[in-house]
Amino acid sequence: MAMALIGFILSAVYGIANGTMQLGKSMSTARVAETRISNFVSQWRDYLETMAPGIQLSAGVEKAARGASGNLFIAGGHMPFTWDRRLKLADAVEFGVVRNSVSKDLSLVVRHLKRPEKARRPDEFTTIAELPILEGLKQMQWQFYEPEEKKWFTSWDPTKRPRPPLFMKLKFAFTADPREHEYTFWIANDLAEQVAQAPGVPSKP
Repeated sequence: MAMALIGFILSAVYGIANGTMQLGKSMSTARVAETRISNFVSQWRDYLETMAPGIQLSAGVEKAARGASGNLFIAGGHMPFTWDRRLKLADAVEFGVVRNSVSKDLSLVVRHLKRPEKARRPDEFTTIAELPILEGLKQMQWQFYEPEEKKWFTSWDPTKRPRPPLFMKLKFAFTADPREHEYTFWIANDLAEQVAQAPGVPSKP
């Protein structure tokens, strides 16, 4: 009887300890995930809200993976998500959503692009680096706000709308997490034109 009681107590203690370890591991994983998302969003905000005038933005002009928007391409301005100094000299950046062949989930990758010295077309670029920045996604979509029409669009064609959108909305969710994340960013490329048109600001000679 005493041995059975001791075994029961030891089993209970082991169960509590194991549960505590699993809870601690789960909380640690959640903290890491939240930190990754926070850093990811901060990078986007710093990039979009400090845009230089004259960028070219296009999105969703090609077929996309299910649950994802088409590629987002931005030419000009400073480069985001640069893990090497050489990437700051890129001419354009492209964000693509690709489906993993094994796990079938989605990954968001960033590609830094360079225009060849003897480019034959204005849209001719070569990839100098590519890196996944979010993995394990089940959804990754962006939308763009046009201030004159006052509408959100899932794609952006610069031949039809040469001025970049005023806002970009980013929505994503992970396969292993039921939550859906949504953020709206202001694109600062319109700031220079607004300042130039403001009352009391002298026009350029």
